[in-house]
Amino acid sequence: MQVNNAVYDAMADHWWAEDGCGTMSTVLYFVHNARFAYFLSILKNEVRFEYSKGCLIDIGCGGGYLSEEFAKLGMKVTGVDPSKESLKVAEKHAGGNNLNIAYVHGYGENLPFASHSFSIAVCCDVLEHVNDVNAVVCEISRILTPGGIVFFDTINRTIISKISLKISQDFESTSFMEPNVHIWEKFIKPKELTKIFASHGLKIIEIKGLSPRGNVFSIYKNLIKYKKKEISVKELAGVLDVHVSNNVQNAYIGYAVKQ
Repeated sequence: MQVNNAVYDAMADHWWAEDGCGTMSTVLYFVHNARFAYFLSILKNEVRFEYSKGCLIDIGCGGGYLSEEFAKLGMKVTGVDPSKESLKVAEKHAGGNNLNIAYVHGYGENLPFASHSFSIAVCCDVLEHVNDVNAVVCEISRILTPGGIVFFDTINRTIISKISLKISQDFESTSFMEPNVHIWEKFIKPKELTKIFASHGLKIIEIKGLSPRGNVFSIYKNLIKYKKKEISVKELAGVLDVHVSNNVQNAYIGYAVKQ
C-alpha cells in the first residue's frame, strides 16, 4: 500500500484556507502552534547561537507554515517540497505577507543543494511519508554545517497510533483525513529513528511527545460533531489542545545536532 501523497497537489488550496479541511487542517490547527513554540524555545534556550542570522531549510515545507514562522524571525529560509501545487500556494502566501522565502521543487532523498549549505534543517510531517527514511536523513546530514541542528516530528508505530489512525482516517463517523495519507506500517519508533540519525552523524538531543490534553471520550464525541459539521475545525482543535509532553506513544517531536 502506497502513501497517498497525491493529496498535497489535489488539495493544495486548503493549506491556508480559513475553512480548510483534512490533512492541512490537522497540521495548521492541531499541531502547528505547539511544535513551533517548542522549536523556538530550543533555539532560544538550548542552542544558544544567533539564530536570526541562520540559514534554514524546511524539508517538506508544504504550504509554508513553518517556513513563514522562521522567516519572521529574520532567518534566511528555503522551503523544499515535491508538490508543485503546494509550492505555488506557499509562494503566493509568503508574497502576500512580504516574506522573502525561496521555494524550490525537490525531494528529501535528493536535495538540490551543496553540502554544508544550511545551519538549521526542519523536517516535519515528512519521514512517515517517504519511501526511504535513511536516504532523507543522509541528505539532511549532508546539507547541514557541522554543529548544525535538525528539528523533526513524526509518528510512533504503536497500538495507540494505530487506534488514532483508525479514528482519524478510517472510521466513517470520525475520520477527517483523506484515505491512506498515513499508513501505520510506515510510522517510525523513536529508537529506530535514533539509530538512523546516529548512522549519519546526527545525535538526537531530545525527543518529546505531541499529545492532546482532552479527555478521550470528549475528543471522540467532538470528532463526531465535527464530521457532522456541528463544530468548526478550530473548535475541534481547542478540544484536542495538542501540546508538547512526555508521552511519545503517538506523535513525537525533537531535535538533533550534527557531530
